[in-house]
Formats: sequence, C-alpha cells, structure tokens
Amino acid sequence: MKLWQKTYLLSTLLCALILYGCMFGVTAPALSVTVKGATDAALREERVIAGTLERTMDQAPEGRQLPVMQTFLEYYAGTGLYFEARQDGAGYSSLTFAVDKAPGTLGFLRDQGRLYLFVSDKLPSGYDFLYLKDAAATDALLKRQVTAAALTGTLVALLMAAALYILLYRVNLPVSRLAHEMRTPLTAMKGYAETLRDAKLNEEQRYMAASYIAEESTRLSDISARLLTLHNAKEEATPFGPVDVEELFDHIQQTYPTVTYEVHWPTIFGDRAMLSSLLNNLVDNAVKASPAGAPVELRAAPNVLAVMDHGSGMSDEALNYVNHPSKFKKLHSSGGLGVPLCHQIAQAHGAKLTYARGADGGTVATVTFYNSLTS
Repeated sequence: MKLWQKTYLLSTLLCALILYGCMFGVTAPALSVTVKGATDAALREERVIAGTLERTMDQAPEGRQLPVMQTFLEYYAGTGLYFEARQDGAGYSSLTFAVDKAPGTLGFLRDQGRLYLFVSDKLPSGYDFLYLKDAAATDALLKRQVTAAALTGTLVALLMAAALYILLYRVNLPVSRLAHEMRTPLTAMKGYAETLRDAKLNEEQRYMAASYIAEESTRLSDISARLLTLHNAKEEATPFGPVDVEELFDHIQQTYPTVTYEVHWPTIFGDRAMLSSLLNNLVDNAVKASPAGAPVELRAAPNVLAVMDHGSGMSDEALNYVNHPSKFKKLHSSGGLGVPLCHQIAQAHGAKLTYARGADGGTVATVTFYNSLTS
C-alpha cells in the first residue's frame, strides 16, 4: 500500500470519528426532547385520569368503590392504556405482565420487545396507582431519528471519503508521474556516469558523455516543472515554440539505440520537454513490447508523429484501455502511468493519441495534430 493510501485511510477514519461524534452531539438533544415530550404527556394524562378516578370513587356508594374503579378503568381498554390500582392486596389490574415500580417514579420499560411508558403514583385514597402506556409510536420515532442520523452520517462520510480520495490522488499524481518520467533519463545518466568512471575514454568521448549527463539533468528539471504545470493548470496556455523534430528523434535514439527514424515534418510548434516526454514514453513501451534487438521505428509526417514496434501486439482489451485510459479506474499493466500522461500531453498540444495493430502484428502509436498552432 502506498503512503498516500495509508494517509487516506487514517484521515478517513479520523474524519469519520469526528463526524459521527458531531452527529451524536446533534442527535442526542433531539432524542432527549422526544423522550421528555412523551414522558410529560404521559404524566399529564396520568394525573387527569387519577384525579377523575378519585372523584368518581368519592361519589360512589359505600362498598362500591372497587366495582366503580373497575368500570372506570375498563373504559380505557383497547386504547393502549393499562392500569393497576391496589390497596392491601385488593384492587384492579389490566396489566398483561407484572410491573413493580415504586410510587413517584416514571420512565420506560420494555417487555417482549415492546416499549411501554409507566407512571407510578400514590392516590389520596391510599391506592397504589400504576399507569402504563404502549409507547410503540415513541419507540418508532426514536428509531427513525437514530436511523436518519446514522444514514445522514454515513452518506456524508462516504461523500467526504470520496472527495478526500480524489484530493489525495490528485495531489499524489504529479509525484507518481514525475517518478515515472525520471526513470529513463536517470538510467541513461547512470550509464554515462559509470562509463566516465570505469571506461578509458578520450577527451572527446568524455566531453560527449558529460554533455549528455548535463543535458539530461536539465531535461529532468524541465520535465518536472512541465508535469507540475500540466497537473495543476491543465488548461493553462503553455508557451509553444518551434521544435526540431530530427533533433528530438536523435536524442531519443541516443537513449534507445534500436530506434530508427524518418523525418518528413522537420518542425513542430509545441513544448519540447512535453513532446520529449511523450515520445520517450511511447518508445519505452514499444521497446518493452519488442523482442530483444528488434527495431522501433519513429516517423514524422505532416501533422503526424508515429511510433511502431514489431512485437506481438496488444489484445483487444489492452487496445481499448490505451485508447480510452480515462474509462478505467485502475492502471493497466501494459500502460502504467505513461499512457494517461501521453494522452494528456497530446491534448495539451491539440492532438489525439491512438493505438492500433501494425501490419506485421506489432503496435502503432499515432499522434495526430489538429491544432493549427502546432502544424
């Protein structure tokens, strides 16, 4: 796993913890309001019923209090209200399960997965009075609030994770591309440096090797600046100038001795560093796809640059990838970072890069320029 991916996972986890903490801080007061509203309503209802019950029993004839109580409380049967009123073991109960709560308490209890709200009271007549209400509606409301908070938090977390991934990927992309582009010139510089150190060269050969190292180091600096510009300001106008195509091809031939070239388009207007990076990537892929020592051909015709290899060619899937790299989430092993970069450089020059099978089964990469400024 790459460093930026580890950073992404840790950042996402930290942000998710903070987000869910904030969601809990927002949801908890809402749940508290729902609970308080339900308990206050139950307490008010219990007091009204208990007060009415007391007055009714006071008006009942002597010895008829219990039948009157039963008749009064049975009126609420089927309304989701349950009662128990007892004194010295005698009284009335419509409860479907045993409830033992001290007088002066209220709250919630659950039986067989169903939520109930209770108020335990002491009537002036001396009866212990228990009010029990089916709180399924309150339970459903609390669950909806919790579910809504969880879904909202999850949706925000997913959007945040996606945005963070895109951000870190875009921040890391120029670094990955720069590392990819530096590989070829660094390998060449290393080879010339080892030649200077180990081989016996005359002054002219030493001068050429040193000059090549200096030239490649300048090109590396230029490439890094161009890649960062291309990434951070894709559509920003790049100052184009005349580029000698034969000189460009000759420089590539020094890096890849198997390259042969034909030039029928001597000058192209564009950015030399970007065009060099484009051709180096195309040639590097062509050399890798070719048998050892097989030639790779470079051709320049009006408005067209082409790179041809004599390898085994690409599968339909690989051709689909290299012609449409933006449609794939993961980089295909046949293209790496170079393919998307080549397409991007071509677009910056008003050109289109396409791959096709060659006549002998190899692959032909063609850059066709449509922008009049480059032709």
